Amino acid sequence: MVIWKLKSCERCGGDLFIDRDIDSWYSQCLQCSHWRELPPVEVRRKKKPVPV
Repeated sequence: MVIWKLKSCERCGGDLFIDRDIDSWYSQCLQCSHWRELPPVEVRRKKKPVPV
């Protein structure tokens, strides 16, 4: 799944796409090919309600 962020490149102001590699997430600019690895994200899970 690819996510686009328009006009968000920190180097040239171009369009970024965010994608997942084998072991991590990264963002890469479509215009200048600048890329960076994104920090890991914690997944929040919904807590089940406690029966009373």
